Amino acid sequence: MAGPAAAQPRCMATSASPAPATPPAAPVTRLRNPGELLAALPYLIGFHPRDSLLFIAFGGSSGRRIELTQRVDLPRADDAAAVCGALAANTLRASPAGVAVVIVGGDRAVAGGVLLGGPPPLADLAAAAEVTLTARGVPVQSRTWAAGTDAGAAWACYDECGCRGAVPDEGTTPFAATAVAAGLVARADRGELEKLVAPSTPARLRRRARMLTRALDTGRAPDALCEALGTAGPDGVPAGTDGSPGPGGDAGAARPIGHALVENALADAAAGRLRLDDARIVALALALSDLEVRDAALARSADADGAEHLWAALVREMPDPEAAEPAALLAACALLRGDGALAGIALDRAEQARPGHRLTGLLRAVWAAGMPPERVRECFCPPPAAAMPVRRVAGRSKRRSRR
Repeated sequence: MAGPAAAQPRCMATSASPAPATPPAAPVTRLRNPGELLAALPYLIGFHPRDSLLFIAFGGSSGRRIELTQRVDLPRADDAAAVCGALAANTLRASPAGVAVVIVGGDRAVAGGVLLGGPPPLADLAAAAEVTLTARGVPVQSRTWAAGTDAGAAWACYDECGCRGAVPDEGTTPFAATAVAAGLVARADRGELEKLVAPSTPARLRRRARMLTRALDTGRAPDALCEALGTAGPDGVPAGTDGSPGPGGDAGAARPIGHALVENALADAAAGRLRLDDARIVALALALSDLEVRDAALARSADADGAEHLWAALVREMPDPEAAEPAALLAACALLRGDGALAGIALDRAEQARPGHRLTGLLRAVWAAGMPPERVRECFCPPPAAAMPVRRVAGRSKRRSRR
């Protein structure tokens, strides 16, 4: 490897796409050798990579700060050039001084041989990465293969130096201590992230979908909000029972109740007492279908304790298409703290729940652009005085059009 890596983690990798995302700044920490860089990867991308190709871009005034880390699944040989091209195109956004190419896994059968002096596998992929970057004028600082990123995994360099070794225990590296202090989490694999947004049992989701459809079709959506809040509507009469506009009418009639429902749920999540029964989930789904309530929740996500826990729970427990709203809010929370891997997983779930969802599209563009958390905050969580007027939306859900 071309010299020790000095790193201030500045950009985090995506979980399954070549697009970047960005974590909060952390104190400067020196990565003294390739093994320590490999031990740092799980904190940079949020989980231990398996069978992965990674481009790590260095820059900053010293040219040695980690500016961008990207990860994709190992491509097939026929796709290697196209995948490397996509990674290189994203890398150019960081104006890198150089890039380290890392290949993880692929042929564990040779790991023992690599430790004994054999050549690392997947040399053709490493060569394709180098050719692609060099063609774009980006220096390749190193090309390294590793069996994994767990402590003790074999690694070896593709370059003439022929250096090799074993990944150190993350507890012995300064970077790991710095990463933990900065709030970065290294999950065992991508599957742990996917479980955070995996839908609940089908029967439970079907029951709640029927409740949502019934509330919207009968005009009782405001009633559902009031009942979940445990309060009455205007003048002590539950909304909707006195002829007040239902979902197809004035969306503002039940809006204060929607705001209160979300605030109560955030408070419960922060206090560790969140309970989500059918009625509350349906009411929160109805509340978040109002863009003003949803956008207020988005602005609160930057500072509300428990917001990420609440949105993740609602993603799992809400049926589609309503699950798109908490999934997008979860992605925003992840972007605000620089967790690009979780943001990507949440955006995938939102797109699955409601293709074409506008907030998801905006957040996907932010994620792909590698926007730092402070810029995400400025865009989506402005101070109250600077907040733009939000649009009013018709209360009728898209669920009716799907019948």
